[in-house]
Amino acid sequence: MRCTFRHLFIILLIFISTTVSSSLFGQERYGFFTPKIDSICRSTLELIRIKQSLIAQQYQVDQDLLQIENTINVMNRHLEEAQSEHMAIDSELAAINRHLDSLAPKRPDGPRPKENIIDILSKRLSFDGAYGLNLNQLALSNWAAGGENTFAGKAFANFSLVYHIRTFEQKLTGNFAFGIARFADRKRVEKQDDKIDLTYALTFDSKTQWNLSMVATFSTQFANGYKYPNDSTVISGFFAPAYLTVSAGYSYKTKDECFQIYMSPLAGKVTFVMNQELADKGSFGVKKGYYDQDSLWIPGEHVAPAIGVNVIVNYKRPIYKNITYTTMLNTFYNYIERRDDDRLRLDVNWENTINFYITKYLSTILFVHLKYDHNTTFPVYETIEGVETVVDNVPKLQFKESLGIAFIHKF
Repeated sequence: MRCTFRHLFIILLIFISTTVSSSLFGQERYGFFTPKIDSICRSTLELIRIKQSLIAQQYQVDQDLLQIENTINVMNRHLEEAQSEHMAIDSELAAINRHLDSLAPKRPDGPRPKENIIDILSKRLSFDGAYGLNLNQLALSNWAAGGENTFAGKAFANFSLVYHIRTFEQKLTGNFAFGIARFADRKRVEKQDDKIDLTYALTFDSKTQWNLSMVATFSTQFANGYKYPNDSTVISGFFAPAYLTVSAGYSYKTKDECFQIYMSPLAGKVTFVMNQELADKGSFGVKKGYYDQDSLWIPGEHVAPAIGVNVIVNYKRPIYKNITYTTMLNTFYNYIERRDDDRLRLDVNWENTINFYITKYLSTILFVHLKYDHNTTFPVYETIEGVETVVDNVPKLQFKESLGIAFIHKF
């Protein structure tokens, strides 16, 4: 308000001085409400109102700043209280930790011991398998249809060993079986099953269903096989034959791993016949012995190499409750072998197993095995002048089937 009176006082002085000066110097005196004075007064009043408005705004801003400062002070007090509570909680936690450390057994000084090889392998290795005994028995007495008392048994075992490190997986599987049958009337024992199968697979895990793999398979038998009922003629034996296949290719498996297929466009297969008598006969595809032009005997070779394509298919699926079907198909086609007899250069090994689980340790197993090896031949007989004579040797489809009660223990 002091500013308003001051301006009015200045205007009054201007009016009085103008009036007096006009009288003294003989000039015409202006009226009090002349247009010029009126304009000056209006402008002065407008400036006064603007200044009052600015003063009011400044006052409101000062009040807002004061309120903000009060709010900041309150928040700072809350922050200090929260920091004090946090420090108190930290102090209580430190006291609790000290108490827990006092209860725990003291660790020996020095660095922690490194993991030993057993701990490392236990994390990367997985091992499982099963073994059991398959029994079959037939007893006859005064049976008009005929027959022979028979007792047959087969011991079998299989395992799977998997080692995984980074992006590589190594898997070793083995399948073993040996079975015999005893015929009471003929008082002799015959071999009915004999198998050694080993498979090693190295797979690069690409995190997809297709993976680069290298597979090596080996198969042979435990004991000699004979041409029954003549048990003096050996037709096979340990490492006679033995098959070693090494290949590289791609493998595919479904997400549930029930179906797996491995395909190798380039695989090497070696057949071993370490029995010299069988090698001289040229059994299982090795080069047989012969007499040279000087009538010197050249023994048969023990090894027969081959190069071809290898395809392996594995499938396992529950058929029904407590019934599981498992199959494995292994085929090999020879690229380099040439034959004049138009023999199909294909080896097929197809194993089928249906397992009927009765209890945890008791099962009924149906096993069907089909095999075709173009280098394994069988004699063809013809009756010539009343005598059966071998006229040819040709490969044939081999078939084996067994059904029995099995006692199984898994590990």
